[in-house]
Amino acid sequence: MEIENPSILDASEPVSRAINEISRTGLPVIVTKDGKYIGLIDERAIRTHTDPSKAKCDSLCERAPSLSPESTVMDACNAFFAGRFKAIPVINKGKVEGAITRRTLFRELLGEKMLTKKRVSEVMTTPVHTLDISSSIGQARSEMRRQSIRRVVVTKDGKIAGLLSVFDLATAHTGKMQSSPFYRGGEKTSMDAQPIASYVKKDVETINESDSLATAVKKMLDARVAALIVVDAGFPHGIVTAKDILHCALAEEKGASRVFISGLPHDKREYASQIEGEGEKLLTRLGKSLSVRTLAYHVKNEGPGFSVRARLDTTYKSYNASAFDFRIESAVHQVTSEIEKMADKDKKTGMSRKKVMQRARDVVEE
Repeated sequence: MEIENPSILDASEPVSRAINEISRTGLPVIVTKDGKYIGLIDERAIRTHTDPSKAKCDSLCERAPSLSPESTVMDACNAFFAGRFKAIPVINKGKVEGAITRRTLFRELLGEKMLTKKRVSEVMTTPVHTLDISSSIGQARSEMRRQSIRRVVVTKDGKIAGLLSVFDLATAHTGKMQSSPFYRGGEKTSMDAQPIASYVKKDVETINESDSLATAVKKMLDARVAALIVVDAGFPHGIVTAKDILHCALAEEKGASRVFISGLPHDKREYASQIEGEGEKLLTRLGKSLSVRTLAYHVKNEGPGFSVRARLDTTYKSYNASAFDFRIESAVHQVTSEIEKMADKDKKTGMSRKKVMQRARDVVEE
């Protein structure tokens, strides 16, 4: 895979310089200390900071997985799936040699024709979260926090009118960071009362659920986006993201685990085996009556606690649930229980329908 040369900054450099480099390259900044890799900084880390001119890079960098020059495509898939990264550093003999970007990885997946047999309908998340175009900035921010999502589809009369992301809100006043509410310690301003119409991106990249994942990846690469809205007659029907693509590639690998975990903070990695174990138990229980495929957990550190989202894929349907708790293990248990309840409810409903249909057939035969 092609190795690129991202910006590398020392841990003592101000965050403001990292912001400039990210704006210039569109890629995360790799942070080193005494020449050794310690983490990276991307838009997600800088958008809520109060004073980037005084803070140092080491206070804001996030530990991300690393790759080696010998890493395979699947190694890269695992690394990118672990977090929402646009680039992963390549370490050679303790030194940062460069980085592999998500775009490079997706081009590799296309070249190896790993996504041609899968359809968008098999991996998309539905329904997609929407907001009416008359909504306010405050309502949008509240909905994104409540649902633990990064983007919403904006609609007018039910049809797609645009897309709004946390990054759109955070960079609404580019060049005037100190005037933005995202750079003032969360202080509420009149911006919350403004309608979202002025901040909405009207050019929305869409795709049909019958299209192949290869087509979806090509669209993402051409448009330089990380998500596509699945449409049906102009109405938003679902969403397919870069993470969905990675999940699919990993699930197709022979001998792959059925439980996938992403977003787990570097200092909480010891929870990985516990989460995987709970997920495997759920798949075993549900597998007795459902054709289960995979279960994916995404962990997000939010203030003093953690939000966990889970997605269960079966042959016929996907189930999505989310939970928040001050302890990771509690949030995981809550979201796992919710997924199981939804699947059990559908199973019972399906059994009831079978009984009704059988009774109807018996009456006809009588």
